[in-house]
Amino acid sequence: MSNLYIFPVTETHNSKLDEAYEVAEDFGIVNQGTAIWVPKFFQYDGASIPSAAYSIIGTPFNPRFMKAAVIHDWLYYTHLLSRSDADQLFYELLRESGVSKVKAILMREAVEAFGHFYWENNDDDLQYLSDLKTMIQNDNRQPSKYGL
Repeated sequence: MSNLYIFPVTETHNSKLDEAYEVAEDFGIVNQGTAIWVPKFFQYDGASIPSAAYSIIGTPFNPRFMKAAVIHDWLYYTHLLSRSDADQLFYELLRESGVSKVKAILMREAVEAFGHFYWENNDDDLQYLSDLKTMIQNDNRQPSKYGL
């Protein structure tokens, strides 16, 4: 797994995000022999954790959650994997990042229970992906590398 370089943004590209970090350099992992790349410019909101659970789980921008969350969010946008495979990979990446088994199971079960609300791309999501594709092309990179 490569290092994830991100920075906080004050204005998000996507109207769905109140707070976000942006990927500063392409970030990739290998999953079952296949590379999954998240492009520079992608914005995400960390791990989706309700504020009532912060004392039990932690905050959305806990460093141990960030790699798993960026990959999971990217997979929910691009559908490069099935939803169940994306949720399982989220769990595995949490464990690799040092999250306890109990906490990682709770987080996986939460995305399994509530992820269906976010799986389908709405018009805002599709516009965001289109804008992101343009940014990637303007940066002299190939969107197909990222599944776009």
